[in-house]
Amino acid sequence: MYMEDNWYVAAWSDEIGASPFARTLLDQPIVMYRKQDGTVVALEDRCAHRRLPLSEGQVIDDQIRCGYHGLVYDSSGKCVHVPGQTRAPRNARTRAYPVVERDQFIMIWMGDPERADTSKIVSFPRLSDPDWGFSKVLLHVKANYMLIFDNLLDLSHVAYVHNTTIGNAPVAEDATINMERDGNSVSVFREMVDVPAAPNYAQFGPYQGQFDRWQIGKYIYPSYFYINNGCAAANSGNGDESRLESAGEWGFQVYHGITPETENTTHQFWVIAHDLNMIGEEDRPEFYRQHHQVIGEDVVIYEAQQKSLESDPSGATPYNVMSRSEIHADMGLTLARKIIGQMHAEIATRM
Repeated sequence: MYMEDNWYVAAWSDEIGASPFARTLLDQPIVMYRKQDGTVVALEDRCAHRRLPLSEGQVIDDQIRCGYHGLVYDSSGKCVHVPGQTRAPRNARTRAYPVVERDQFIMIWMGDPERADTSKIVSFPRLSDPDWGFSKVLLHVKANYMLIFDNLLDLSHVAYVHNTTIGNAPVAEDATINMERDGNSVSVFREMVDVPAAPNYAQFGPYQGQFDRWQIGKYIYPSYFYINNGCAAANSGNGDESRLESAGEWGFQVYHGITPETENTTHQFWVIAHDLNMIGEEDRPEFYRQHHQVIGEDVVIYEAQQKSLESDPSGATPYNVMSRSEIHADMGLTLARKIIGQMHAEIATRM
């Protein structure tokens, strides 16, 4: 069951232009394009006549024409012209989806349009801040989206999956872990005091030896993650909630928009952002390359897990694997799964 009555990332802003652009989101085929005034249109990617994907057609004067029999649809999804007829059938239309463009993202409401509330859009204002730099990647992951959620809520994996860049043993062994819930959001606070710098931190940050480090991740229902990474001098003392935003002496932030494509495939919109003063211009290409490597290493894990679950005779799935885990680092993901379960139950009562 998908949580359709929510805003999801549909595309990067620079992916959508004047030509039809197709993407499957939550098992629904979508076609997007820009009108001449720059606004984005999102329609069901099916002609109402013979179901050819509209993405196989053309955009002409802010409308999209089917490539099969030439039916033309306006931005509301209404068929406004059938070749050879003076009037289009009254019931000929395709579904239109509410969309909003914000902070480099095209956001789409996949559920009931009457329930679309723009105040619920998750914003990433750093991506519109001229004093911040960023690098973005879109990943097509051949795995269920819950496996990505689990990864981002348990960052102890950084010690092992990413040990040539951002990880080393203290990330798992020496972290103090706390968490809190605020409505439908979960924050996981990981702090490491007087630990050796991981390779990426030693190369680009101010500390090559011992330092204090924190990773503070926040899950925002239904499918967003914000992770703040920072550091300070060794033994400078445990931080507080201000570290959710602070990089300390040096650090960066990572944002994720996780949009299911199908039950077993996911679109992962990933961005790393930093204050321009944190990373010198000459260092940014290598800094970004290393972090692109990091996210690629995660994809290998997700897809291996998916294959393993599909062949697991115990019947484990991405939704129930170790659902009663006694592993301390699982606290955050267990709470996030509880939130998702509660929301699924609410959806079921409305059906």
